[in-house]
Amino acid sequence: MEGGDGREDSSTCGRNWAMLARDVLIVIFLKLGTMEVLRAAGSVCRSWRKVATEEPVLWRRIRMINHGYFGSDAFKLVEPARIAIDRSGGQLEWFAAANFADDNLLQYLCDRTSVLKKLGLTSLGQLSAAALTETAKRQPLLEEIQITFGPFSKKLTEILGTACSHLKSFKLNHTRYNMPPPDPDNEEEISNDDEALGIAKSMHQLRHLELIGNRLTNEGLTAILDGCPHLETLDIRQCFNVDIYDDGLYARCVRLKTFWFDYPDDEFDHDIDSDFDVGDD
Repeated sequence: MEGGDGREDSSTCGRNWAMLARDVLIVIFLKLGTMEVLRAAGSVCRSWRKVATEEPVLWRRIRMINHGYFGSDAFKLVEPARIAIDRSGGQLEWFAAANFADDNLLQYLCDRTSVLKKLGLTSLGQLSAAALTETAKRQPLLEEIQITFGPFSKKLTEILGTACSHLKSFKLNHTRYNMPPPDPDNEEEISNDDEALGIAKSMHQLRHLELIGNRLTNEGLTAILDGCPHLETLDIRQCFNVDIYDDGLYARCVRLKTFWFDYPDDEFDHDIDSDFDVGDD
């Protein structure tokens, strides 16, 4: 901390800490989370703040989830997210946000980087499918997209796949406790293969796919297996319209390196946030 005369306060930032080499500080900061650097490490003393604000390498990966803000309070993170994006100096490659990302923030991100490789967004009632589509079109290097509890439209997967020719990992997840119950009189709502068919049509380079809580049927799953020949891992837990033992699907799926599925009466304990690994290799 600095006193009124601009000198560093030795009681909060001793000489040894303040004199740490820049390379050492960078290594330390990279082991901290985005919010820890923004709120704490970058405020310890002048030398630490200089590194936190002037080293874009620290901000190539911005991960703002499990941050302790919920509901309307989550939107207090919009401004810190903008600060972090600015500090990346156009080098931002990975961005993950939970509960607060909206259309304006995605536009802000796209205006400041075009080299994004991984994007993870969760709890997206405030974010439109149009904003996701525009982001995909402006980030041609995207390799991984994870959307949880998000806005789903019939053509969204096809649009994302067409815009992101390098896409290797795609996660489009619901869970049982947050999905609206289907209308029993609306067969299309009970089972819908539009998202699966969009994936099969446009994401031919996929290696990893999660569709937890999706309403695809055997037709959609077959199309994915046919259209994504490089698929290595597949997670279709809570996809209760799929009869995995019909049409020879089980034999095809178990040939993959990793395959998950379940049935309506199975115990299911999937913490989306714990799998929100956009910040990890």
